[in-house]
Amino acid sequence: MYMSMKSRQVGLCLVCNDTAVGINFGVPTCMPCKAFFRRNAVKLGRIDFICQEDGDCPVTYESRRICNCCRLAKCFRVGMQKSLILSDAERLARKELVQKNRQKRGQLMMQNLSIIPPTTIHYLGQKAPTYLSSSDQTLLTNIFGTYEHIFEITTQCQYQPFPAIEHKYVHTFFNEYEERHKILIEYFKHIPEFNNLFIDDKIRLIRNHFGGMITISELMLSRSLTENLIASLNNLFGIDRAKIIIQNAERILTYIYDPILLKLILIILSLSSSINRYRNDTDMDRIFYDTSAIFIGQNVYVELLWRYLLSKLLSEHDTVKFLNKLVLDLLYLQRSCFTVERYMNNLGHEIDQMTPLVQSMWPKSENIDNRDYENDIDMESYS
Repeated sequence: MYMSMKSRQVGLCLVCNDTAVGINFGVPTCMPCKAFFRRNAVKLGRIDFICQEDGDCPVTYESRRICNCCRLAKCFRVGMQKSLILSDAERLARKELVQKNRQKRGQLMMQNLSIIPPTTIHYLGQKAPTYLSSSDQTLLTNIFGTYEHIFEITTQCQYQPFPAIEHKYVHTFFNEYEERHKILIEYFKHIPEFNNLFIDDKIRLIRNHFGGMITISELMLSRSLTENLIASLNNLFGIDRAKIIIQNAERILTYIYDPILLKLILIILSLSSSINRYRNDTDMDRIFYDTSAIFIGQNVYVELLWRYLLSKLLSEHDTVKFLNKLVLDLLYLQRSCFTVERYMNNLGHEIDQMTPLVQSMWPKSENIDNRDYENDIDMESYS
């Protein structure tokens, strides 16, 4: 029986007590134990699993590699089900089904694009897209499908709500996010106007919009504020700051039911060179190497957004009203980012415990001019 995302409590891996990434073969497990069970459970009867000790070796995240026999036995003992392992043919069939469903969603999206508006704005959702050229519609279809595709081929698994557990430390919260951030960087690689920029400009753009990018991206994926996220925000930033962050995230949630809008906003945000983070940081205030290329690239998607909204709303007047509220809500989101920035200025000890990629999103002010930008967020592999 499958549990809904809301009712699912992931917690710790029942096999080794590491952080669980989801319900795998019937029980919460970490990714290594999930992979271990898939590889070895099907070998029972073909090879012998022999314990070199007394058959009761401890299985923890530190010792799980020592004895395959006891680890596999514990997998079955905690309830992992061999019957849920898909064969190669079944996995291929499932992958093909996912691809077909994605293509159908893309086709349906272009046939009936509709925006779910904030309650204060009223406009038509069935208007013919007369403002969109065939190339516009092709570009919108590509934007619609690319992020999902990048996420799937990168993780090779279904989306798991972020965070998987309730966090009490800032560094563990952002460290869990690291893999998602790699996916975002990979996504921007598929945006030619971004990927063709100088590498230093790409790095600076990602840093400057780190907070806004992760908020919009995660809300698009989760489509809600999960219990673990709300609890973690309260633990990490205090009730008052968390309240500001949550309220402003809820503003963005009013746009998630449109299949295109936030994906366009994410691209436009990534190409915004004039909105810097609230930091005492020399790198954040540097002039970009090619501001003209950034502006031209952003303008492509700003104009596409305008034509897209014109094709969905009753009039230019309604489009201007909608854009006005959208910009206002994005400024509120920026306010949340500033709130977190000011708080993080006093958490150097937490930043020091972050993984290198996430740590580079919070550059320290000292010796910033001596930083090696080519390596500090591994953009080279994405350019």
